[in-house]
Parts: sequence; C-alpha cells; structure tokens
Amino acid sequence: MGHTLLILGDQLLREHPGLDGANRVITVESEAMLRRRPLHRQRAHLVRSGLRHLAAELRERDGLEVIEHRGAATLAEALAQHDGEELVAAIPNDLGARRALEGHGVRLVDSGQFLTAPDDFAAWARGRRRLRMEDFYREQRRSFGVLVDDAGEPLGGRWNFDAENRQPPPKDGLNAPEAWSPREDEIDAEVRADLDAAAARGVVFFGADVPRRFAVTPAEAHAVLEDFVAHRLREFGPWQDAMVEPGNPFLFHSLLSVPLNLGVIDPLTCVRAAEEAYHAHDLPLSSVEGFVRQVIGWREYVWGMYWLRAEQWPDANALRAELPLPAAYRGVESGWNCLDTVVAGVAQHGYAHHIERLMVLGTIGLTAGVVPWELVRWFQTAFVDGAEWVMAPNAAGMALFADGGEMVTKPYAAGGNYISKMSPHCKSCQYKPSEKHGERACPVTALYWDFVDRHTERLAANNRTARSVSTWRRFDQDTRDAVRARAASAREELDGG
Repeated sequence: MGHTLLILGDQLLREHPGLDGANRVITVESEAMLRRRPLHRQRAHLVRSGLRHLAAELRERDGLEVIEHRGAATLAEALAQHDGEELVAAIPNDLGARRALEGHGVRLVDSGQFLTAPDDFAAWARGRRRLRMEDFYREQRRSFGVLVDDAGEPLGGRWNFDAENRQPPPKDGLNAPEAWSPREDEIDAEVRADLDAAAARGVVFFGADVPRRFAVTPAEAHAVLEDFVAHRLREFGPWQDAMVEPGNPFLFHSLLSVPLNLGVIDPLTCVRAAEEAYHAHDLPLSSVEGFVRQVIGWREYVWGMYWLRAEQWPDANALRAELPLPAAYRGVESGWNCLDTVVAGVAQHGYAHHIERLMVLGTIGLTAGVVPWELVRWFQTAFVDGAEWVMAPNAAGMALFADGGEMVTKPYAAGGNYISKMSPHCKSCQYKPSEKHGERACPVTALYWDFVDRHTERLAANNRTARSVSTWRRFDQDTRDAVRARAASAREELDGG
C-alpha cells in the first residue's frame, strides 16, 4: 500500500521526491494562514493558483487521486482527515512548518529544491571566522562549473563585477522592454472568486488585486526565463541597482524569484541559460555574472544562513531596536517620496527590487530602529516572493544588522544622498537630502545621523563606519540637538503623524 503525499504551496516540484510510491496526493489551502497577518492579495493568489495547476496536472499526467482541502480552517484539520494513512512531505522551507509536520507524524524527505543542502552549508561554515558570501559564491561557481575555465578560474579574470553593476539611472530615465507575463485561465478565475469570498468573511489582505503577473507553472517559468535572457539580461548588470519612478517597476530584472521560490524552475536551469547566452550572443560578462551571483551566490547563501541560525532569527536584535512596525509600511503616507513611492509599488505589484528593499525599506527600518522580526514578517507577507527563509537573513541579517554583523561587515545605513544618487525620488520630494535638520531637512538623512549618534561605540570600532562617527563628533551641540529632534519627528511621520 502506498503513502499519501502532502504537497506544500512553496514546493510545487513536478518531480517531487515524494511522488515515488504515492497512491494519492493532498494539498491544503488553510484560511488560518490568511488570517494570521495581512498577506498580499497577489501572494495568496499565486500560491493557490500554483497548487491548483499542479493538482490538475498530476491528475492528467499521472492519473493520481488528488484531494484538495480548499475549505480547511487549519492544516491540522485537513491532516486529521487522513488519520491512519502514511503521510509524506518534503522537508518544509521554514522551521515552523517543519516542526508542525513533525508534530503530526508526517515523514519528511529531502526536496532537492536548492543546490546546497543545509547540512552541506553548515559544513562549509564550520570553523570559519567570517561567513562571507563572496567565499561561498566562488566555491559555488567552481563546484557547478559556471563561468569558469578548465582550471576553475573565473572567465574574464574576475569573480566580481559589482563596480560595473551599480550605475545610477540616467537623467532622462530608463526604458526597459516589458517583461513576459502569463495569461490567466479558469483556475485563476476560481482562485480570485475564492479569495473574494474569504475577504467577505473578514480576511484582511494587503495590496491590490490585479491580473496575475508572475509564473506559477514550469511552462510559464521557462517562458519568463527565455524572455529575460533574450530581452533584458544584456542591460541587467549596469542598472540592477537603479531606482525609478512608477511606470516600469521591473526594469531589467528577471522576475524569476517567484517561480524559483515556488519550485517550478530550478536555479541551475536559470544560470545555465544565462551562461549559454553569454557564449552564444556575446552578452556582457558583467551582466551575466551579476545574475549568476544573485541566483547561485546570494540566494543559496541566504538559504544556508537561514537554516544555520533558524532558531535564533526571531530574537536576533543586536542593536536593541524597539520601534514597532510603522504605519507607513502598510500604506499610510509619510510624506517621504522615496518611502511612499516604494511602498505604493509593493502594494500595487507585491514587488520591489533588491536595492529598493535594502536601501529604502531596509535602511529606513534600520535607522529608525524598527524591531527586526516585525519588519521580517512584513517583508514575508507583503512580497509575492516572500518566505521566512528569504526574509530572515535578508531583512534581519543584512538590512537591519540584527545578527550583529555575521552576514555583513557593516550596517547598511545611509542618508538621503544615496537615494538621491540612485533614484529620481528626491527631485519631487518636499525635503532636501543634503539637509539633516531644519524645515526642509530630509528625514532619511536625519535618521542616519541619529543612528550614528545612538551607535557611536559600535560604529567607531568598525573601520568602514568610523569616519561617520568622526564627522558626527565634529558637529556642535546645537546641530546634534536639532538632528535628534528631526529624527524624533521623522519617527512620528512614519506613523502618519
């Protein structure tokens, strides 16, 4: 007698390891998950659409019995209907779900969804003084033979093209080709109707409900990959950090994080496609390397770092931040053009690229002193590619320095001048990025100097931030008091004050 396979919403693997020997498959769409905290409407749609497309495919392709628990109040309620059956699932991608399934007696098998198993990452990390992503990334390149020569050395003589890949947007703006997008079908219509019904029952969503923009099936994921490689990879490198006004929110980015995180395309397929295009079409090595770095470098490093510290992330707060999540992150206008623009984009698309996440949403959270895990939960639920394993290291570790510097060598704190350099946001803002106090003082700049003031001892001991402390100490007392007052009012503005 075979087992019953439970497929989770972020493990939509067509070659799922638990399919071997399964005589039925179950999926669960728990309303309790929707009620836990406001989830982006598009995120809820993507997961449910992906689950239902997979269920239909398994019935047609494999002739399997697929039971979809769409009306389940909780996961436990759904699993209770299968008492007496041997339940199998892939190891979940976050610690809470793993503990929940183990508590229900579900047998767990490796998913193979990532290139680097957590145990292998832990072995790599063991004995190292610093867990530098760059070291891990180079080993990944050599291990998988990506953009290296026969001797395992990097093509072009360099591992890293970051210097070429940090260009600010041109004054006349950037025009990127519109990315491929899927067509909704009857499954999407059914999902939308079910989410409308949930909203009528009191489920609160964040963000807009718009036609599905991201891939949830293998065919769609491969179409997105082919479109990116053909039309946007060439220009991806230089402009990957650039921020623009609304109108072309995706720029030259790949839009592959959703299908990668759902498990409908594997990372090595994405990297090989970019590498092949480099050789076949003479694409810029800097652009191809920048994409490869994000996929098999940073993404796999974040996966490893999450599991290495899975039990510690929720309480990590090295800077002792105390500010509750401000209302501005939920769409209440702060009056700051940079923050309001990025949050509005997240509400509309469930998306912001990595620099908007790190250097606007993250930096403001860092310098304002937002409690790390509160911001992690917001990132996790507000983005279409959100997941705890993604956001704990990215938001708590990198953006908020909650781990005390294990992931990054210095806090990613910045003032308004950085945002002014990398975006057009400051041109139409009421505040001046160069001013740190006074009527037109930029709140981001004031919060930066207030952050330096509150953490002088730590920052002075770091040779990458000591200069800012020296500058702060040269300010006279009146200037310091004025900065602190402007920072205090900035925190009020973040809550709509």
